[in-house]
Amino acid sequence: MTTLYYSRGKLIFSGAFLLILAPVLGLFSLFAGPVGMIIGVILIVGGPLMSIGRLGRVFSDLKAIEYDERQIHLHPIGASRRLNWREVTGIEVHTLTQYIYGFIPVSRQHSIRITHTGGVLGKAKITIPFNLLAMDKATVIARLTDMEKLRGGDGFVGGAARVSKAALTRAMNAPREEIESASDFDADAVMARYLAQREANLKAEAEAQAQTPATPQMPPRVAGFGRKRA
Repeated sequence: MTTLYYSRGKLIFSGAFLLILAPVLGLFSLFAGPVGMIIGVILIVGGPLMSIGRLGRVFSDLKAIEYDERQIHLHPIGASRRLNWREVTGIEVHTLTQYIYGFIPVSRQHSIRITHTGGVLGKAKITIPFNLLAMDKATVIARLTDMEKLRGGDGFVGGAARVSKAALTRAMNAPREEIESASDFDADAVMARYLAQREANLKAEAEAQAQTPATPQMPPRVAGFGRKRA
């Protein structure tokens, strides 16, 4: 079984952006005319909704795609789906290009798109973004080539972004069993470091208080009884 993983760090970053910054940008867009208002509403409402799935994946096993000779198990940001290879009708790289002024490209977002039989119209698509995965572009394309061959194709993946031949060759020859997460973020390690630092700070504070000499204090005055004699 070959397994591709999500990056925990990328899930956290993108989820936080959609949850916090997307609504802020949406508020500014509301004042940019009719089109801006539509975009603003999408950002304000859609941003937090889209962040839920990504942040929820942070505490999962981070699996994105599992496959072997018989089937493929997809874990998009949403419901998982297990398919036999005969149900898969296409594997491609989908690219969404954003433009300013209608013709100047400013960014490109690549996604894995798996087309399979089923759905309302007899065909459905599952999309997994490149920028959430823990491996580089060459490794992703190498694994997609494996999948295309297993489903009975010739190994050509439509829309695959260009990578160097050397990088693709190394990725094709790499062990296929598991593509480990490349994220350095470890929530358990972060919490352990925080607790250790907190305990050290409390200990240092207690030692400092113990070494500080106590300030002498006068005993409280006690009022006497009776009249004062001359």
